[in-house]
Amino acid sequence: MATLRPVLAPPLRPGAVVHGPGSDVDRLLDRFVSELRRRGFRTAGLVQRNYGAGDDCADRMELVDVATGRSFGISQNLGRESRACRVDPAGVADASQVVRRALEERPDLLVINKFAGLEAHGEGLAREMLEGIAEGIPVLTSVGSRYLNEWQSFTGGYAALLAPDEEALWRWWGPHRLYEDLVLGVREAEVRRVVLGGKWIMVETVDGAVGLAARPSSAPDPEGPDLERQAPESWAGTSLSALARQAARAWNPVSAAAGIAALNAHYNHDGLSGGGGNGLDHFAGVEGRLVVVGAFPDIARRLPRAQVVEIRPGPGEYPEVAGEWLLPGAEAAAVTSSTLANRTLPRLLAAAAGTRVALVGPGTPLTPRLFSYGIEALSGFVVEDRNAVARVILEGGSSRDFHRHGRFVTLRRSDR
Repeated sequence: MATLRPVLAPPLRPGAVVHGPGSDVDRLLDRFVSELRRRGFRTAGLVQRNYGAGDDCADRMELVDVATGRSFGISQNLGRESRACRVDPAGVADASQVVRRALEERPDLLVINKFAGLEAHGEGLAREMLEGIAEGIPVLTSVGSRYLNEWQSFTGGYAALLAPDEEALWRWWGPHRLYEDLVLGVREAEVRRVVLGGKWIMVETVDGAVGLAARPSSAPDPEGPDLERQAPESWAGTSLSALARQAARAWNPVSAAAGIAALNAHYNHDGLSGGGGNGLDHFAGVEGRLVVVGAFPDIARRLPRAQVVEIRPGPGEYPEVAGEWLLPGAEAAAVTSSTLANRTLPRLLAAAAGTRVALVGPGTPLTPRLFSYGIEALSGFVVEDRNAVARVILEGGSSRDFHRHGRFVTLRRSDR
């Protein structure tokens, strides 16, 4: 059987933040791109920064290369009697070299500060913007409401129109990219062993970090049976970041789950602090509709009003496909961390837009990076006695059997 291509996040339509006069859209784009760059994504292009009134001009405007910090002045000085500064086409042309270089490098995100008067007439950075869109590079820009019709004609209506706020930008960036986001944060460390049990997988590094993930239930391997790829000894000695990358790229279910365990070996370290509880109590007082994805133990007693969605539904439970029907409009949702390993989490988060979401279970990566993707609370597990947990896993035990060998930690977005 032919080997499948690695998992790739779906392509993004170009995003345009629509804004009115006096908005702070330049700073919004600057903050968003800077945060992606801080997390490790390859961002490139230009953001605009304004520096207030100068001696002869209302504003001094610059385009700044997000990769190098180099600035290009684009204010056209019209003299002391002018009430405003117009954009200098020569300055924009000078800055266009940054975008042309970025097109060659194919970054994770290309930002072009705005589609405005020059671009509406086919000038400025219009050509570079169209080339980036044609090449399938994620392009982000801003459009003043006065140029919205021109923008729609320019893109043929293909672009996504975004509200001028941070949450809208992250929704556009999309939950499918959370895997790469998590991997980019993982440090380099050597994997000492991978413990593969009937229900759980444990990854341990040579410096004692430990992470867990639920082993997927038996399902056809899309690439055909390959025991070597799943043999835990084959992963010993590799780097933690390389093993974690399987969470983002592997189609093989066990390899992907081992990647999640590697992520957790980095994020769920023994020095992590946070609230207690297992996460299901986070929504105990919810009065509206509550959806639970995953058949958690004793869920009927703990959350008797919940609508439970499960791969193998029992009496009174909904089938897996019902998640995308029940989540829209729900007040809250508790989602099992197993959805991270089986790759159903992105579509569930997309369906749950506007819903309070908690990701719950020992396989939850405890990192604030996930808050950007619409998750309100993270409840995961920190291993304290790694040898005892390894024994439980090898004996085919459940999560209840290793609870006493560690502690649950809950992180909340509101506590950041």
